[in-house]
Amino acid sequence: MGYKLMQHHTFFSVAIFITVTGIFPLKALTAERDAKSGLYAIWYPANSEKYLSQSYIKGGQIVLQWKDVETSQGNYDFSQVDERLAELHKRGLFTTIQINGNHKPSWLFDQVPYIEKKLSVQVRDPKGSLMFWHVTHRTAYLSMLRAFAVHLRDSAFEDTLLGLRMNLNAIGTEHHFVQPEYRSLDQWTVPAGVDRAGIAPWSRERTGRYIEAVLDTYIDAFQGMARIFVRNGIPDELEDKYRDAFENGTLSWFHTSSEAEPRASWAERKYQRFVNDCRSGRTTAYAEPWASTWGHHGGKTDDRWCSPPQWGYWRLLFDLHCGVSHIALYSTDMRVAIEGAYSSRGVHYNEPGGPYQREFNAAFQFAAKYVGYHACPENSPGAWVAFRQNSTVRAANGMSKAARRLSIFNDDYNFLMRRLPGDSSYAENIVNVGPDEQRFGAWARILPAGGSMRLQVDKAFVDSLQEQPARVTLTYLDQGNAEYRLAAGGQSMNVACKGTDDWQTASLDIVGGQLKPDGEGAHIQLLAVKGPVYVHMVEVRRSN
Repeated sequence: MGYKLMQHHTFFSVAIFITVTGIFPLKALTAERDAKSGLYAIWYPANSEKYLSQSYIKGGQIVLQWKDVETSQGNYDFSQVDERLAELHKRGLFTTIQINGNHKPSWLFDQVPYIEKKLSVQVRDPKGSLMFWHVTHRTAYLSMLRAFAVHLRDSAFEDTLLGLRMNLNAIGTEHHFVQPEYRSLDQWTVPAGVDRAGIAPWSRERTGRYIEAVLDTYIDAFQGMARIFVRNGIPDELEDKYRDAFENGTLSWFHTSSEAEPRASWAERKYQRFVNDCRSGRTTAYAEPWASTWGHHGGKTDDRWCSPPQWGYWRLLFDLHCGVSHIALYSTDMRVAIEGAYSSRGVHYNEPGGPYQREFNAAFQFAAKYVGYHACPENSPGAWVAFRQNSTVRAANGMSKAARRLSIFNDDYNFLMRRLPGDSSYAENIVNVGPDEQRFGAWARILPAGGSMRLQVDKAFVDSLQEQPARVTLTYLDQGNAEYRLAAGGQSMNVACKGTDDWQTASLDIVGGQLKPDGEGAHIQLLAVKGPVYVHMVEVRRSN
């Protein structure tokens, strides 16, 4: 097929440092934006026209089950892949491909030991869960992958493929942990004729060897043909082993657990992998939400502490903050933006033209504007900081406060701009601010009367403005008689609140070449003349 992984993205190393105000490059980033960056519709129905035709959508997904492509032992049918690739190619869209393992080929249950338990909610086979570390299972899966690679090399739609999601297809699609109570071999059924000498209980070591074999096969079979998206929850030792592959464009990261903030302290490591390798420009990331904005996924409902427009919007801001280039959207959430309607697990929202529809649309348009520009500031449409502070994850989901304590992602979300330390704002537990139907107020920061905030913009972005017109905007809560002063580029403006109690946006137009830092490196200053002032975001936009 001749797909060139390096065609649209330059990979390199860049030093970063972490402060209380977020992550900021020590030197200007110079990567070229991946041309396939954008928002991707997922889990849409067969009648996909209204989802795939949205202006903010860059691509879709192709999902098949292992059982569907391996029709009998060693015999494969990938025609459905061809049909869906052709459809997306006709639309000018890109796609990921995933062959899931919720349904395994039935013949495996005649040749591989299994337990009559569904060891994961992802297991859909009625007979139970297969012993994935058994040699027959491993060989069968790796053989299917190699056959699929041979098939793809003859495809006429190479440019349509964004990449392959590296599924383990061990227990279900993603999971590979066997609970202690199910590890004893006397609980497992051994089909007639299977040599018991090759049967061993589950262990982390055997699981590690299985994961490594799958990853090696993906690299060997698909390298040079398509991106390989690796789940960002793999063990540290595997990340170290494949470090060169992440930095030369062979491997990219992905996860299916994007939220408004990390679910718990243990989840921060996954997001940090995005920051280290993707925000820095070394490689790219694909991110799918853990659940819909209402919290619905896989028959479950997660905790939500803010409104759906706010949750979905802040999830997008977090993905942008982490350097995600390919952001997936549930079709159920897209339906809110398209029709003003949502229906799942007893929730039925229907208000066409209402505030939710406007807010979902605005959030998607904002993300589509910025996605993929995190490592190429000289071409970015703008820079921004979304203000927050939170040391304990607010969505409990059955976990203790100790488990939800954050140590990394506990401050602002930023994109080519950061809040300098030493200001007089505060934000801990400033949540649920303003109307629920507006997308901004899940978090905010407060400037008390006389309080100030200083913001520094990425140097490469500032330099690229030259003499172009630019606009500095502030999104603030129009509450009480507060008044603030916004200053940038040698100009300033005072805005007095009118007491509407809505989030409003004020703007200051400047000439880009005048956006110069003061003696402490700040390009933008915000002062609360009368307080308190509640602020959500400062953004610098190219006027064109």
